[in-house]
Amino acid sequence: MIPSREQCLELLRSHNVPRNIITHSLIVSRVAVFLAKELNKKGFNLNINEIEAAALLHDIKKIDSLRSGTGHAHDAWLLLRKLGYNEVAEIVKQHVFLDQNNDSSKIKEEEVVNYSDKRVRHSDIVTLKERFQYLKERYGKDEESIKVINNLERKAFEIENKIFSNIDFKPEEIPKLLRMRG
Repeated sequence: MIPSREQCLELLRSHNVPRNIITHSLIVSRVAVFLAKELNKKGFNLNINEIEAAALLHDIKKIDSLRSGTGHAHDAWLLLRKLGYNEVAEIVKQHVFLDQNNDSSKIKEEEVVNYSDKRVRHSDIVTLKERFQYLKERYGKDEESIKVINNLERKAFEIENKIFSNIDFKPEEIPKLLRMRG
């Protein structure tokens, strides 16, 4: 079961997700759906509806988790499973940390959403370098947190290379291409 765009937006509102996080999620969704469609043109078989729903709902528990100190990806996974959105929940669970058992020869929905989230800082589409510089400044409080962020950055660049070796434009062209498509 996959919630529609309208159902996702209603879920965000009913869980009191702040407007700025909804805006962020809408932009992540635009990037993710755009990339997935481009990849599907090249023969991939990505589920666009799952990607859109997961991108819209990936931060549904962000504020609650900041207050409670729990992981927002895990909390969102629990909520979405409870609602019966199991496939979407699995993608959302991996929007921060991808499972280690990802097949390196195939691009999966989880990777598209994970990567797209890394490309959006608040409401701006930025490069991975810019996004990770921001993450290091904001969350890099000690040696261990810097190590985690560096590992996430390395993995994000691996996904970027995997995605863009299969499509006909460069990562930095995403904002321009999305503007052209309205």
